[in-house]
Amino acid sequence: MNERRRILLRTIPFLVIGILAFIAYLVIFVDIQEMIHIIRSVNLPIYLSAALILFLGTTFFTLTWQHLLLLLSVRIPLKKAFVFVLIGIFADLLVPAESVSGEIVKTYLVSNDTDVNPGQVIASLVGQRIMGTIATTTVLFLAFLGLLTLDFTISGLMLQILGAIAILSAIAFIFIIILCVKEKWTEKLVIKVLHFAERVTRGRFQLERFQPSIIKAMRDFYESLRIFGSEPRRLLLPVLFHILSSLSRFIVVFLVFVSIGYVETNLPAFLLKIVVVYTLLVAIKSIPIGIPAEVGLPDIIMTTLFNLFGIPQSISAAATFLTRILTVWLNLFVGFAAVQWLGVKSLMETGVFGKAKNKV
Repeated sequence: MNERRRILLRTIPFLVIGILAFIAYLVIFVDIQEMIHIIRSVNLPIYLSAALILFLGTTFFTLTWQHLLLLLSVRIPLKKAFVFVLIGIFADLLVPAESVSGEIVKTYLVSNDTDVNPGQVIASLVGQRIMGTIATTTVLFLAFLGLLTLDFTISGLMLQILGAIAILSAIAFIFIIILCVKEKWTEKLVIKVLHFAERVTRGRFQLERFQPSIIKAMRDFYESLRIFGSEPRRLLLPVLFHILSSLSRFIVVFLVFVSIGYVETNLPAFLLKIVVVYTLLVAIKSIPIGIPAEVGLPDIIMTTLFNLFGIPQSISAAATFLTRILTVWLNLFVGFAAVQWLGVKSLMETGVFGKAKNKV
């Protein structure tokens, strides 16, 4: 309970600051009355269908991870894997260092639940991360070419943003590949990080005692990667699920625009705008900058990017607000519910409730 309270106390100030920053942005740059009018006119059935597509996408995301684990002979029921993914999303939204906290939580949950070596779980998550990085870079490149093919005028600022994110995504991809290929380099790097952390903490946590288990987990991780490489055909199904998961994200944003009655006459160009903006947002969010709940900065970025593509400011702000209710706040609520459910379920399985009842 104290740990939960400590995390909440750390998170709430960031939430408040993020919300205030977005409100300040809206006050300065957006006609708030018009934005509120747009939001109040939302078509609820279409908007709720976007929420359903969101969770369908989460299911495809879970299937991607589940099948990667299956290649490593780690079997997890879909229902349990789905709950683990929801909790991982919750951790990514709530805890600083997004893009890594969710993976840490899922590694712990699977290892604790199945007694599988963490190295195998990490390998499945890295494989999924590589798919995501490749997809992000490829989608940005193809969408950019598509917009040029449609003779769509792109502002200089948007070109600079696209170029910067594409370069950062490429650097991240190269870094991951190097770590996956150079086993000795990675082992030396991990040992140096442990030694450095030991010196910084002055031996308070005795981190070096974990070195043997970490090295063992790393060797299992590289053995798992070799399994992936030896059976590339079996990766086709996880790749397909990942594509469907990514596609669902774009459909969610498109349905949000439809729900507020805004669809441009040039539908192909409009769809490409949505793909580019949301892919850019995903790429930016994958950078661990320590903003819990992703509130504030991503909202401002998404609104600004849509506006740079010629979508009216009030429409951009309303679409961003409604999209983020689904992708942040709804995910946060459902993830919290999954955390509570898993906690209660664990107590039931360990017999704690049964023992209490017998005592009564």
